[in-house]
Amino acid sequence: MSYATLAPLLVLTAVTQLYGLATAIGVRGAQVDLFYAPFTRRRFYLLMGWAPLTFAALAVVVDRRYLAFFVVAGVAGIVGELLLSVLWRTFFREPIWTYTYGARASGFTSTLNFLPWAIGGLLFQVAGRLVHPEHTAPLRPMVISLVAFAIAFPLAWTLRAGTRPADGGFSRSALVLFCLPIAATATALALLCDPLYVALMGLFAIVGSTTEYAYGRTMSSLFEQSLWSYNHGQIDGGHTSYVTLPLWALGGLYFHFLAACVGL
Repeated sequence: MSYATLAPLLVLTAVTQLYGLATAIGVRGAQVDLFYAPFTRRRFYLLMGWAPLTFAALAVVVDRRYLAFFVVAGVAGIVGELLLSVLWRTFFREPIWTYTYGARASGFTSTLNFLPWAIGGLLFQVAGRLVHPEHTAPLRPMVISLVAFAIAFPLAWTLRAGTRPADGGFSRSALVLFCLPIAATATALALLCDPLYVALMGLFAIVGSTTEYAYGRTMSSLFEQSLWSYNHGQIDGGHTSYVTLPLWALGGLYFHFLAACVGL
């Protein structure tokens, strides 16, 4: 395993540890409550200050293109969850999640999500490099992914009525059908590009779901309410859900390709 692969994780760990220590000292000196405090944007961004600092450190220590990826990943994450929310609502009556703070676009996203999406993109970039060390723009896999998803989704959408309640409510069989395009994408990549893409998407599912849960659970202990809640298949009060696993498999692939396009 090369230094270039491990460096982002080392920098992320160092920055978060130092920033966390400085925050704890500052909070103690100011004699304010750190846990279960009222939400304010100022407090949120102070607590998340380690995120932009991580990318600034990566730009200095590893590669300046991490600054570009910081912007790309943050914006792409918001765009991606908006698109996912729209696709989800074509299958189900209820939204997949509900945001508590900063909700926008009918609750499909939040104005607070840029920084966590940027960090998520970084973790997917590192995970992708572990399995696929080559990081030039993968035009062929990207095209195959788009075509496979574009063919499978209309098919799944056409069949959706037979797998869900008449009122458009959630059902596990409809969820399986909703995930058909993701399975089609993985299958096409394995058959036409590299079987390792299946393992890669499996890794993305684990990285995405565990990271989201850890972030959401931590933030819910710092504010009066959790930042979001999943509406189906809730785990630990809705901080996460089993429905996220296949979605993170596809989302990780999305960030993996974006990182490769940036040159990381």
